[in-house]
Amino acid sequence: MEASPTKYELEQLYGKVPPQKRKVLPHGTYIKEIEGREHQLEYKNTETEEEVAWRTAARDLVSVEKPNYEKARRYYHKILKKNPTHAQVYTWIGETYYEEQNYKKAIGWLNKAIELNPIDYLARWLSAEIFLKNEQIDTALYTLTLAHIYNRNHPRLIKRLIEVYEQQEQIYYRNWGFDPLMYLYKDGETVVITAEGIWLTYGMYKAVWNYDTDYLYIKEQQEVSDYLFQQEMEAIIGTYMTYTNLKKDDKRNYPVMNAFGLCLDYSMVEEFVLYEILLVDKPSLSHHITPMFMARVIQYISKIRSVDYVIDED
Repeated sequence: MEASPTKYELEQLYGKVPPQKRKVLPHGTYIKEIEGREHQLEYKNTETEEEVAWRTAARDLVSVEKPNYEKARRYYHKILKKNPTHAQVYTWIGETYYEEQNYKKAIGWLNKAIELNPIDYLARWLSAEIFLKNEQIDTALYTLTLAHIYNRNHPRLIKRLIEVYEQQEQIYYRNWGFDPLMYLYKDGETVVITAEGIWLTYGMYKAVWNYDTDYLYIKEQQEVSDYLFQQEMEAIIGTYMTYTNLKKDDKRNYPVMNAFGLCLDYSMVEEFVLYEILLVDKPSLSHHITPMFMARVIQYISKIRSVDYVIDED
């Protein structure tokens, strides 16, 4: 930063960090490969005007005090006759059978939805509920966790996840998160890093990644392909080093740093970065996780989120 032509200014944080809106993904997203690249699309954009009318009619029928699931299914089948790969409709049909407690039929339709669209979080969620009712506990926990990862910030889904974990004598601690006491802004040509405590280090990393053209040039020469992942890896490791160096002087409790320390012991740094940082800010990244790495993320939740890192200072 000292050698950079970019001007930086450090500022003490007073008060709170500006709130960040954490996106909840809509149901109906799917992945399509176009010219070798994965693109996220929505099923509603594949519908004709006629299909939109049928969908609207069906959704209205199931969104009232006394739903008419049978009639709604007739509309859904009309859509599938015209658009047989519309996985969202398979999920909705499965949902109608689920609500009617016909779980055998429900799981058949939900399986079709997942086969067509593996990232369908609602189909996964409803499937997990059926597995629970059938006392297939391990499968239910895995499937519900997978649904949660596919829509990281969904409030009702994570609440249900915690509830089911507790029923099975597992714990998911939600009393901490990655919430840096830091934010960046530009004052003219000057990049201002506003931070408190150890989060100044994190802010400095983020500042050079986001505003320093010389630093980005260096990274380009190193053939860094995943800039989002790389910058967060560097920033969190650098912040943790600051945390360990200042531990004797800074007695404040940093649960997220305690959690990260355990990740270092378990070689779960990449999983931490993805689950705690990237998916919170950009939940749609979950749609591109490989099956092998998804298994690692689920293992991460089991090991790291089952520990309480909040120290009782009393």
